[in-house]
Order: sequence, then C-alpha cells, then structure tokens
Amino acid sequence: MRAMIMPVITAVTLLPYVTAFAKGRVAVEAESAVKIESPMVLVTKDKVPSGLKFIPGASADAYLAIPQGVGNPPDNPNGSATIEVDVPTDGNYTLWCRVWWDDECGNSFTVKIDDSPPFLFGEDATFKTWHWIRYPVARTAKPLSLTKGKHTITFLNREDGVSLDQVILSADKRFVPVDCEKIGIFTK
Repeated sequence: MRAMIMPVITAVTLLPYVTAFAKGRVAVEAESAVKIESPMVLVTKDKVPSGLKFIPGASADAYLAIPQGVGNPPDNPNGSATIEVDVPTDGNYTLWCRVWWDDECGNSFTVKIDDSPPFLFGEDATFKTWHWIRYPVARTAKPLSLTKGKHTITFLNREDGVSLDQVILSADKRFVPVDCEKIGIFTK
C-alpha cells in the first residue's frame, strides 16, 4: 500500500511544476531566418557552401554559419541573420541558443532584439560540439523584457567560425534546453 501511495503523491506534487515549466516559451530553427546577409550563410546537409564542412547533429540537418576567415569585424562589419518570433506572453525572458564554436576566437555573436541596444552573446569555452548557451548569464544582468507578440532577433557578425542551430526564448528561469528542442510556441 505504501509503495502505491508514494508515486501518486510524487506525481501530484510535481504536476504544477511540470505544467509551469513550459509556460511562455518559443523555439525556432535558426535557418528560418527571414533575412540572411553575407558572410552569414545557410548550411544544409544537401547544400554546403564553399569552404565549409557540414557539421552533423544540427536539428533538421540545417543551421546558419559564418565560415572561418570571412567574418571578424572590423574587417567585415557586414553579416547578419534576422529571425522573427511570436512571444506568447508578456514577461522577462532568457535567450537560449544552440551553437557550435570553432575555437576561442570564434565563440560569440552580437545580438539585437527589435530596436534595443545590441549585446554580446556567447564567449563560453566549449568548442567543436553543439551546445546551449544563454543570456543573461549573470544574476546582475537585466533579463530580456518582452511584450506578447512579434519580435525580431538579429544575430550580427562579431567573429567567424560560429554556427547557430536553434533559438529559444523562455519566460521560465528554470527551463534548460537539452539536445535539439521541439520547435513551436509553448504556453502550457
């Protein structure tokens, strides 16, 4: 009898947490960008731009990249990708990106949301693997305050040797993405 009661109590106790866990989240593929400006390029399993090798493990077998040797402002201040997202609710959001960094000189983007000032995104020390990074990182950094509705996220050329697979905005501070995430808007 005791063994049966414990799982039921655990499930009832965790139910509100699991339900709240997904509230206010939107996930998109980077390759859904509405505008891509060179040297940022779209890479797919079937179409790999000159000078690049396809990196396995990207969701939907596609991602955006700035190849080694063609980015790195101020030599080349051009290059961006603009993604449109539909934020499900007003709130403070964490930006998560699934990225691949080639090396310590290729591990960041400059990001601009709507008309807000751009900010540095990345600079972690995980290289040559798909992984998730977030903004804001520190508790002292202001969260991204967004209203319900359409927003643009622009990833600007800062360094070459960078790749972007998926983008998530989450109003749940406890949410941590794992591997490739399901794409869509989640409100429950």
